[in-house]
Amino acid sequence: MASKSGKDDPGRSDPTSWALPQEGFEGLVQANAKAAEIWLESWGKLAGESAGFLSRRWRQDMDLMERILACKTPVELLQVQSEFLQRTLVDYMQETGKLADMETAAGVSEIEALDRGVKQAGKQAGDKTKS
Repeated sequence: MASKSGKDDPGRSDPTSWALPQEGFEGLVQANAKAAEIWLESWGKLAGESAGFLSRRWRQDMDLMERILACKTPVELLQVQSEFLQRTLVDYMQETGKLADMETAAGVSEIEALDRGVKQAGKQAGDKTKS
């Protein structure tokens, strides 16, 4: 590209000549594809787990209504409500932990896949420069 003085400016290059380095690039693309595959799979598992949890909780909520209607005394009603609340808190805490563990495992797998791809790309690039 010519500068204002009309001379070529060596600090700039023609954008049409830009090219991605081929050494290792395919390894990076494969690593990204694998990470995306892991992410999609984990998303599906998380969605399935969440739907299952909500379904189980819904059934417990419906059972609560039946148990409340069967109560004969205020003390019995308080007992049913107390047991339900305690079970609900435990269920939500356990489910939160389960979902967090699932997401952590998926995140670690994604990072490992990307790391392998970067290492492979670096090795391929190093092999090309030795040739």
